Amino acid sequence: MVLGTGPAGLTAALYAQRLGLSTIVFGDTPGGNVYMIANLMNYPGFIDGITGTQFGLSAFKQAQNEGAIFPMTRLDLFGRKEGMFSGVDTDGKTYTAPAAIVATGRAPKSLPVSNARMKGIHFCSICDGPLYRGQNATLAVIGGDNAAGQHALSLSRIAARVMLISRSDRLGMDAAHKTLIDRHENIEVKLRTNVLALKGQDVIEALTVESETVGITEIPVDGVFLAMGWQPNTKVLDFHVEKTPEGYLVTDNRLMTSIVGLFAAGDVRDTDMWQVLAACADGARAAKYAAEFLER
Repeated sequence: MVLGTGPAGLTAALYAQRLGLSTIVFGDTPGGNVYMIANLMNYPGFIDGITGTQFGLSAFKQAQNEGAIFPMTRLDLFGRKEGMFSGVDTDGKTYTAPAAIVATGRAPKSLPVSNARMKGIHFCSICDGPLYRGQNATLAVIGGDNAAGQHALSLSRIAARVMLISRSDRLGMDAAHKTLIDRHENIEVKLRTNVLALKGQDVIEALTVESETVGITEIPVDGVFLAMGWQPNTKVLDFHVEKTPEGYLVTDNRLMTSIVGLFAAGDVRDTDMWQVLAACADGARAAKYAAEFLER
């Protein structure tokens, strides 16, 4: 059983099938969170890059062609029963397997405010950015990593003004993103700036922010895109397994967790590189070690 249809899960399914295993994969979005990537430029073999959606669909079809089963449902519960791993999906069907790979990835964090789900708050610029096309919009991106950079660059082609707001004293994204952002006159970077509150009734109208230079101010915005970090998706696990203080699954050098027969791959595990390429490598290794475990 593979939990997750992101790069790690799809690669695990591909390799598991090619290693002779019978594989079933749970998840309802081919490619997982890669659909948020406008252009994947750092994956070898794609000289001009590839959209996250295209990459995800191609990996999905490749695993499917190898014979992996995709019910296209998520698991509501994943536990252990009589020496087997057992999962109940959203359709109420139960599945069991002697080995499993958790590749459920991460989810973006929300602002710690009561109205963080009001209209105009988004997590995906590719999905929701076009809503502001032709509106002379002012949009804010909160965060400073590569995901925030992707959002700002995507939105700069749609909005009149994009503000990239980070509470750090420097952007935590790679040099390539920084260079591209510097070239866009309609992207304004605000460092050492903390978002205190969201203003508006049902729809976002402004941000209350605090910076070291001007203190507390209010910035009118038409929309906000969050890239404030991530949290691992492990809620489905109905048993105790060793995790880091941040909630990531701890694995050994064969990607096995503290539960015998349970492996982890990709962004959900304790890793030092949250990248598509690293997730794919994890998926391949987890499938290899799962096959060896089953053979033993």
